[in-house]
Amino acid sequence: VVKPIEKLFVHHGKVINGTLRENQQVDVSVDRARRMATCRNHSATHLLHKALKEILGDHVNQAGSLVEPDRLRFDFTHYTGVAADELQRIENMVNQAVLSNLPVETYESTVAEARALGATALFGEKYGERVRVVKMGDFSMELCGGTHLRSSAEVGLFKLVGESSVGAGLRRIEAVTGEGALRYINAREEQLEAVARLVKASPNELIHRVENLVQTLKQLETESEALQARLARFQVQDLLGCAKEIKGVQVLAGQVAAPDMDSLRGMVDLLRDRLGSGVIVLGSSVGERVSLVATVTKDLQNSGLHAGRLIKEIAAVVGGSGGGRPDMAQAGGKEPAKLAEALEKAYKVAEQQIK
Repeated sequence: VVKPIEKLFVHHGKVINGTLRENQQVDVSVDRARRMATCRNHSATHLLHKALKEILGDHVNQAGSLVEPDRLRFDFTHYTGVAADELQRIENMVNQAVLSNLPVETYESTVAEARALGATALFGEKYGERVRVVKMGDFSMELCGGTHLRSSAEVGLFKLVGESSVGAGLRRIEAVTGEGALRYINAREEQLEAVARLVKASPNELIHRVENLVQTLKQLETESEALQARLARFQVQDLLGCAKEIKGVQVLAGQVAAPDMDSLRGMVDLLRDRLGSGVIVLGSSVGERVSLVATVTKDLQNSGLHAGRLIKEIAAVVGGSGGGRPDMAQAGGKEPAKLAEALEKAYKVAEQQIK
């Protein structure tokens, strides 16, 4: 159904069999299940609008709305994200209105009379002399020409499924009702049971089980960090003996076991502190990814050595790129098989840079 001009509603259809001729009489029927689902979401939208004003404030105004048989979407004016506790209160208020079995009444009135009675009108909407008012008990009253339920109880169940930003000062809420809400809840229960099976716990014990797993994970991470630190110190000690003196400068390039770039930088710092003066280039590979870090101690930066230019040249060997400051640089690559070649090249590049 579309409304190309004021007061004209056009129904679009598709001819499956036969031929449709001008002025031919057509019998149409309403898909009652689809219509009922749409009514649920439309009436629930009115309840939601009222709940938003009650919980968030009178500044809330409708900025857009989508009503379909399987969902509803409501855009509204609000200056910040809606907090989790506010969303829960909004959902509870709508469901309380549903459970209250409020009668849904419609009648025609003038805009002035309707507004005098407290009816909500859409900002910027143009209304004719006569308007249709949709009233849901003493809870909600709006100007609306759409299709609605006979009572709020026919909504069945209202469930919020999303809240997000759609622009400056605009928020969006998505929700489902009736059978759509039941399908949503059933799907969440299935997910909950699947997670419970994965962690070998019943749904009732799931939170306690996950808390224990999180605590265990934190403990293992702490132990892993301690082991990584010990491993780094051992590797640093072994590498110190591999430094070469080139034109009076200590140059050290080596491959180490480091899980990430942060660990690699930490090992470079340890070596720099132990070496005192020199050039250090370390490389590591995890899977198909190569990481490289280079440093030049400050006392050598007037000698022509530049960590950024050095790392750029050797990174090309492992199919990567990088750069950085004269004293510190890093790079990445994607050919771990050539890491040893790249590190060996570091000695040649350093020799070329030294004045």
